Amino acid sequence: MKHRWPTSLHSQAEAVFHSVRSIGKSKMDTDVGIRSFGTWDLYKGNAHSFVNILELNGRTSILDTLSVRDDMAEYLEERLAHYVEKKRSRQTMETILSALGKFEYAINHYIEIHALDNPRLETEKLRIEFYARSRKLLRKSSKIFDNRAYPDPIRLIGAIYDGIFQLQASLQYEGGLRTEGVGAPSNRRLKNPLTNDGLRGIATDPVTASPVGVVASVEKGGKETEHYVSVATYRRLEEHISRHGKLESDYFGYVETINTAAKATGQYAPGRGSHGLKHNFAQERYLECIKHGMTHEQALQQTSLETSHFRLRETLTYTRG
Repeated sequence: MKHRWPTSLHSQAEAVFHSVRSIGKSKMDTDVGIRSFGTWDLYKGNAHSFVNILELNGRTSILDTLSVRDDMAEYLEERLAHYVEKKRSRQTMETILSALGKFEYAINHYIEIHALDNPRLETEKLRIEFYARSRKLLRKSSKIFDNRAYPDPIRLIGAIYDGIFQLQASLQYEGGLRTEGVGAPSNRRLKNPLTNDGLRGIATDPVTASPVGVVASVEKGGKETEHYVSVATYRRLEEHISRHGKLESDYFGYVETINTAAKATGQYAPGRGSHGLKHNFAQERYLECIKHGMTHEQALQQTSLETSHFRLRETLTYTRG
């Protein structure tokens, strides 16, 4: 059967990305395809921005891999210079590099499955070079995040005098749990106490390699997620569950207490509530991942897993500056 190939470069990009679309599939099914809508949109958007350069340079096919490689070098040089001039962080640059890496995979996969004679696109060395240069020339990360985070979450938690509420707030801030994960679901008909089943012991933090307490909670969508908290907070939780059998409270009482503490410490803003602590966690965890050598994409993915989101786009609402 004759291979059908679109004439538009942007349609060609859609065609090769479609060959690696794995929306809804598990990692067991495929560890290289694109499995989430958020990542799909993010990568395709960046790839189409690059395709604009191919058009300006008069290219007619993204399967002309030698020309694509040359144009990619030109594109990355221009992007890096722009971000240096604007004093930007390296988050966006690393997202572009990750997206172009997936674009390369999509092109090569398309060539393979259609048994085409085109040479493979080889840009790994080029992308590694720009990863290294961006780390030298650009700031690690912007610290200007969504204002739902509390300016001083430690002082806020210190102003909560109810022991149960303070423990729940500590778990949210340190481990990224939702309210239902700490036993305070917003739906009053739903009971989801944190019990002994959620205590998974002391382990090693996968990012920092320091000792942490592991707390497992069942949250949004019925998914179980493991969260990492300080050993001190974990011991407090252990003691509380040992005495009372569970950690549980009324959601509205919990949020009212947080709002009262926020007002007392000058940090109140409509809409922050308990979710502000989750924003604090996500922003600090993302920066911690970057500090320990992760790329922008890797840091987002790790933070996504620990906040029970599982999609990069959702986590961007917490960490985008």
